[in-house]
Amino acid sequence: MFKEIFFKKTLIVLILTILMVMICFYINFNVYAVTIPRPLAVMVGNSPVERTHQTGLLTADVVYEINVEFPFTRLMAIFLNNDSDTIGPIRSSRYYFSRLAAEWTPIFAHCGGQILKDDRNINLDQMRYASPYWRDKEIGGWTNLFANTQKIREKSEKLGFQNKIDLGNNFLNFRAINLSGGDTAKISIKYNQKYSVSYEYDVKSNTYFRYVNSKLQKDSRTLKPLSVSNVIIQYISVNKISSDKEGRLEIDVIGEGVARVFYGGSYFLTKWIKKSKEHPTLYYDNQGNLLELNKGKIWIELVSKETQIWMK
Repeated sequence: MFKEIFFKKTLIVLILTILMVMICFYINFNVYAVTIPRPLAVMVGNSPVERTHQTGLLTADVVYEINVEFPFTRLMAIFLNNDSDTIGPIRSSRYYFSRLAAEWTPIFAHCGGQILKDDRNINLDQMRYASPYWRDKEIGGWTNLFANTQKIREKSEKLGFQNKIDLGNNFLNFRAINLSGGDTAKISIKYNQKYSVSYEYDVKSNTYFRYVNSKLQKDSRTLKPLSVSNVIIQYISVNKISSDKEGRLEIDVIGEGVARVFYGGSYFLTKWIKKSKEHPTLYYDNQGNLLELNKGKIWIELVSKETQIWMK
């Protein structure tokens, strides 16, 4: 009799334990994994000549800016649920961009350059696939390559790739608050003597307007100013490759370091961690919790530890 009662209790405990594990797994999966259209990661030129024709960034959900060959930076625009009729000028990749792109499991749109082999990136290189890209004949030189984001998605689908994925990413799940009214009105980043970026907080829209070399940056076609809800300045290791005659850089985006995060006019000193190439970059507050962000767009400025930053 005692053995029978003990067996029943043990069985009940076991069943309850299994149910709890299944519930935890379900909650965890639904919090961190979201079925969405496959993101796009598009390389966009950012030299002075390229900015003259730069378009399509207004609808990007996330934009990364990183140094390339001195004195230039380059941008990688991430599109989640939005699209752009025209995005460009599309330029070549660097290996560190492709490593960050893999965090989104995207269609990676670029024109040549360095790319790390990673099955999470659908490599839609214009050097291999002429469509869905085109060149604007009214623009000369190497700054005239553009694409339509919906056409990029259609090309990927024609190549046989799945157009929807389950994506777990910090930005999707923690971009949920709407903080406003802070007193940090301006952020300035001096990449080098020839190039600086600043963001000025607009209380009315609760966003930051982007300036390049003290000039308000606008989309070249719509003439609308670029604005963003969250600005992240992430300090990383940047070194010159001594054997590279083109002046390319070795940039390490794996590891951990300091990040300055701005939203709603407020400033937060945080910690970023990317455990390995398979893990996403996560940002933590001073309590060790994943940092929440304001609803809206994100610009991530990845800079060397020596980069000069001002806030006021």
